Amino acid sequence: MRGVLYFLSWLIGWIYYRNLRFLKREGEISGDYKISVIIPARNEEENLGKLLSLLKKQTYKPYEVIVVNDNSEDDTEGVGERNGARVISLYEEPPEGWVGKNWAIWNGYLESRGDILLFLDADVEPSSEFIEVMLSSYERYGGLISCWPYQRFEKFYEHLNFAFNLVSVFSMAFLGKKEGAFGPAMMISRKDYERVGGHKEVRNKIVEDMEFAKKCLEEGISVNNFLGGEYIKFRMYPHGIKDLFQGFSKNMAKGAFSINIINFLLIFLYMTGVYGSIFYFRNTIFNFLYILYAIQFSVIQRRLGDYKWYDFLFSPLHFLFFLLVFTYSILRVFFVRTVVWKGRKIRVG
Repeated sequence: MRGVLYFLSWLIGWIYYRNLRFLKREGEISGDYKISVIIPARNEEENLGKLLSLLKKQTYKPYEVIVVNDNSEDDTEGVGERNGARVISLYEEPPEGWVGKNWAIWNGYLESRGDILLFLDADVEPSSEFIEVMLSSYERYGGLISCWPYQRFEKFYEHLNFAFNLVSVFSMAFLGKKEGAFGPAMMISRKDYERVGGHKEVRNKIVEDMEFAKKCLEEGISVNNFLGGEYIKFRMYPHGIKDLFQGFSKNMAKGAFSINIINFLLIFLYMTGVYGSIFYFRNTIFNFLYILYAIQFSVIQRRLGDYKWYDFLFSPLHFLFFLLVFTYSILRVFFVRTVVWKGRKIRVG
């Protein structure tokens, strides 16, 4: 009976995979838009210069590029200025009740003048056609368009993000009601942003992308989420395994309990099958299930990032690390009620 349940969970994984949507060109741009690119940046001197240089190469030129220096302790401000961006510097910590990223985005919006807002994390690496392709999707679907970048790696420990990557994209591939958005790249009209109330309405939310998308849906604004594929990449948490650990643990627990209950249960069932194939490996049936999951992972990994041939073989390492971080995230969020990120201790409401 247990083997049947786990095999069913494996099939659920394929259903999720088949429902992943990839960013693509939806046709020629028919409108003339003023794009305000808003980049919240705290201690991003290593990433910011590369992003700004890539934005200069866009086939559809942005109207303005705004970098919001969020009380950085490095040369984020100088890098932004030297690369021609309009820099807004916040020299104090966010007001009570605000999370840093949300405060930075809100201040960037207040200073922007475009009719389309494009929010980008400082570590993304867009192709030269990225804005043009995002606009083509916006023209087709309207509302909020978000994109999850393809993962780029340079060090072995970075491969440990596979389980997090998998769950993140599966949570946006639910067959029913759309929910949530991918925070690294989001596009929305100024009119719709103001209709929702902007990031002021989610000012105290750690998982701001999920909550902002919910606000859009409540206002009748459509939400469409895509995987970046060839059009946008990023390298998550490049400063060591501690960086990766803190980065995921700050919002994992909140994110897990923010999604639709049916979606949560389906992903829970899927993960139950994954862990069952790992922990019952000595049983012949589960040896076979482990092989089935490994094959599934090898297919999915090629679409999500620069994973290597050995990643699907060592999937137990990925998922055991995921379990460790998720457990720690639950303790921090629901018991300690604070998380730490980029030198800040953030209270979780």
